[in-house]
Amino acid sequence: MQGKLNRRSVLLGAGSVGLAGAGVLAVRQAASPERTNASATERTAASADPKATPSSASASAWTGPTTPTAVVPSSASAARAPQMAVRVNKTGVFSGQIYFNFINGAAIADPDGRPVWAVSGSLAYTDLQLQTYRGANVLTWWQGTGGPGGGGTGVGTDVLTTLSHSPVGTIGASGPYHPDTHEFRITPQNTALITSFATIPYDLSSVGGSRDGQLLNAYCEEVDIASGTVLHRWSAIDHVPLSDSYVQVPTSADSPFDYFHINSISITPDNHLLVSSRHTCALYKIDRTTGQVIWTLGGKSSSFTVAPDAVFGFQHHAVYEDADTIRLFDDGSDGLTTWHESRVAWIRVDTGNNTAELANSMAIPGIRSTAMGSAQRLPNGNVFVSWGMVPRLTEFSSSGEVLFDAELDYPSYRGFKF
Repeated sequence: MQGKLNRRSVLLGAGSVGLAGAGVLAVRQAASPERTNASATERTAASADPKATPSSASASAWTGPTTPTAVVPSSASAARAPQMAVRVNKTGVFSGQIYFNFINGAAIADPDGRPVWAVSGSLAYTDLQLQTYRGANVLTWWQGTGGPGGGGTGVGTDVLTTLSHSPVGTIGASGPYHPDTHEFRITPQNTALITSFATIPYDLSSVGGSRDGQLLNAYCEEVDIASGTVLHRWSAIDHVPLSDSYVQVPTSADSPFDYFHINSISITPDNHLLVSSRHTCALYKIDRTTGQVIWTLGGKSSSFTVAPDAVFGFQHHAVYEDADTIRLFDDGSDGLTTWHESRVAWIRVDTGNNTAELANSMAIPGIRSTAMGSAQRLPNGNVFVSWGMVPRLTEFSSSGEVLFDAELDYPSYRGFKF
């Protein structure tokens, strides 16, 4: 991995950014690469309102307010969010708020599906969720252009605010590397794990493409949120061969080959990284310091013998649920190739015997999502699912009973309940 590169984030002091409307943060698109390296004071002003008075608060001074338990509502912003059509809502659901995205916005709804707050505008907004930064709950999301639907990528900014919508910080561009829509995960070390993509010239002749082709390379980055330092940047093409991809090489040399398509990053129980690649249908355990691939699960070059019922494909949102079990949203299809219906799958990995088996799965018959999706274990043991390209949110009991089911008017990249 490359280490300790240029700055890319800025922490915002109280009052340094105005609010556009009731509860909606006014954050502009990421600055240009040369602007990203401006002073903290200049970047604070640039990331908000050009007329705002620069804040003198230092990035390292923010420690968070008393942690609230729910987001502060705003009827004005919530009015911009679409209503979901709740079909099932049984006793036993977790009593948290629902997080989802819609076209040009993201929203939080009450347990009955009624929006209570939203952020919206001319950009795309995804991956709205509740995370912990410096011991306090914060709202986080990605905003920008592009998006994950149908295998797309995005160019934008990662945003942090308090639950009362006061700005905390943003993560913007680092040279040609812009935060992508697929992942923004805050770690216990107060760093952020984010995805990015960049097009580079590349010889694709080994897989039937042009010798003068272009590669849309995928990157996993770890960024110190307070200082903006890029601690590590992992490049897919440095570790995973083109031949491992299930995606057809473009016939035109002008079309970049998105052979890997990173879509989630999480931390393993032993403090390394778990990276999901949609287009190789595999998960990679990556050494957090050296960037070396420790093992590969699934795909064409699996380090494990995978049981037939545990085979997954075009998956998203892979997370360790315990020391030996990985939970993921298994799309099972990319729209061109279909292996099986979509499901939440729990894969038990035996590193001693190099085997992987299906520990559990949950599904609704007939659902085939060709992109996006997420699965979250809730504090009461239930499982909350966004079905990605199928605009639907479902909460299962721990035994697999559908306790909550709602239809959305627009696909939600991920869905959460907090």
